[in-house]
Amino acid sequence: MKPDDFNLSPEQLAVYTALQRARMGWLTLIVLLALFVIGFFAFLYAIFKVPEQQIQKGIVGGIDTLLAWGIRAVVTNLFPPPK
Repeated sequence: MKPDDFNLSPEQLAVYTALQRARMGWLTLIVLLALFVIGFFAFLYAIFKVPEQQIQKGIVGGIDTLLAWGIRAVVTNLFPPPK
């Protein structure tokens, strides 16, 4: 990179920061959704196919709950409610 690439005005820096935050938010949302889907299908498999193991089913359900909480935080940040 050239040294002149980072000579930004305050307005350009604000726009660049906002765009980077949006990009990081979308990437985080994609990763969390992928993990949630994997965890959800593992939870469904544990419920219907694994007999007599309540503790393991609870652990998988807890992990799925944590991932859902993370997705909620990312979505709230990406799409704030209108004022």
